[in-house]
Amino acid sequence: MTPDTFRRSPETIPGRRLRLEKIHPRHAPAFHASVQRSMVDLDFIAWGHHHWNAVAALEHCERQRDWVDTEGEGVMYLAFEHDTGTYVGCVDLHSVDFGVPRCQIGFVGCSRQRGRGLMRDATLTLMNWAYSRGMARIEVWCDVRNTRALAFAESLGLQREGLMRKVERDARGQLCDQYLLARLSTDSVPTIADSRDSVATV
Repeated sequence: MTPDTFRRSPETIPGRRLRLEKIHPRHAPAFHASVQRSMVDLDFIAWGHHHWNAVAALEHCERQRDWVDTEGEGVMYLAFEHDTGTYVGCVDLHSVDFGVPRCQIGFVGCSRQRGRGLMRDATLTLMNWAYSRGMARIEVWCDVRNTRALAFAESLGLQREGLMRKVERDARGQLCDQYLLARLSTDSVPTIADSRDSVATV
């Protein structure tokens, strides 16, 4: 696995009930609308505290796509439901250590799609793609207060490995404790089923 794995990652990855599309400026309207609807659920997300308008959403999508295409240090996909084209949420791989290789995964679901299991489908789809490309370990760092994201991560088969005390600053700039969860490529694979998920953010 190298940065080219992400630079050359497919524009679309099909899931069972949805498709993942590599982030692109054309996604800005859907992303912006979801952020506006989901603001109350974004307390643990740093960019959830930013001021969002159409221009900011476009710049965000442009910046993220440029990061993928030039740096190749991760990738972000947006999920859309197959049948309706409805925006479901975004999922990304970041903080990659190519020497292992391992990375962290992040996920932010649209509040309007809560409880349908679609974000779990989207996140497992990207995890399975990463493992098929040689990723050995995928981690989630989760604020201990973010119980919804913690439960979501465990539903993906990630195991809680430990508590990291005062390891990062939260969205308000305060030092916070984080749980470290991980799933190896050799661990059992959860089934992508019609389970119900909450809007999960990490």
